[in-house]
Amino acid sequence: MDLFLYEFGASSAEAPPVPVEGVFEMKTCQRILHLSPFTLGPVVCRRQYQGAEAYAFLLRFACGLESEIKGETDVFGQVKNAFKNFKLSRPDQAVVFQPLFLKIFEDTKDIRAGYLHGIGGNTYGALARRLLAPLPSDQVVILGAGQISKSVAPYFAESKLTVFNRSLGRLLELTSELAKKGYHHINFIQDDASLHSALLTADLIILGTPAESELDQKVISFCTGKNLKAKILHLGAQAPDLAHFQNEPALADRFGCLSDLFAMEKEQNIFREKQVAQAMEACRHRAILRSMARSISISHGWEDLALFS
Repeated sequence: MDLFLYEFGASSAEAPPVPVEGVFEMKTCQRILHLSPFTLGPVVCRRQYQGAEAYAFLLRFACGLESEIKGETDVFGQVKNAFKNFKLSRPDQAVVFQPLFLKIFEDTKDIRAGYLHGIGGNTYGALARRLLAPLPSDQVVILGAGQISKSVAPYFAESKLTVFNRSLGRLLELTSELAKKGYHHINFIQDDASLHSALLTADLIILGTPAESELDQKVISFCTGKNLKAKILHLGAQAPDLAHFQNEPALADRFGCLSDLFAMEKEQNIFREKQVAQAMEACRHRAILRSMARSISISHGWEDLALFS
């Protein structure tokens, strides 16, 4: 299968066209990717790749090397979840991509183990905790139960944590994941009345939802109207897309976002530059080998994909 990859921005201004039949779409807070076994013709996008170059980009992406936080691990979980959902919703189309993702999962695991092991602290949760420095007595409210919130919640579970999401299914999924890690005393809420009560006593408010969602306005109006003093961290966008928070004088000095996490990460990058450079080269080399006629043997069958989930 030839591979065509198209990268779009995540903002509404850079939104891609609706994917046609046979195209796999994956969304993160930073970008949207379209993968296709055929060319999509002239497309306005950030970058586009074909063949080995497309594979190399996808591998760098899964390894966290295309992220602002170099080497972060959250994105690999997003890749696996995106393809899992694609298999459930479009099983006939997912069959076409199965060999590709089997290779990506295997190569990502190998490169992370060989070059990025111990890179340290590269998750949104770890950086968010370092930025906010929660106390055990702090009331922490996380809005959203998606991938970002799943990454962040365990780092604040030692505090008095409440998670809000209107989807019962997502709350139950997060409840199960936290329980497996030994966290059983999290407060999960769905309705607006419970959210208002939680915000009233919150010391830290973390948004794991897209920018300019209705929850943005709810938090802004509630915090300014009630004159609340909670610190707010938005993990759905960087500063340029969050002017509606920064333009509120009452919130400006206690508001943070992805830009602040990325700034913290840059301070630590010097130590990791060599590891990242080696991993980038490994991705390029692996893509070249993969593009050759089965020059790297695949020891796993498709049924072994569960090993990487």
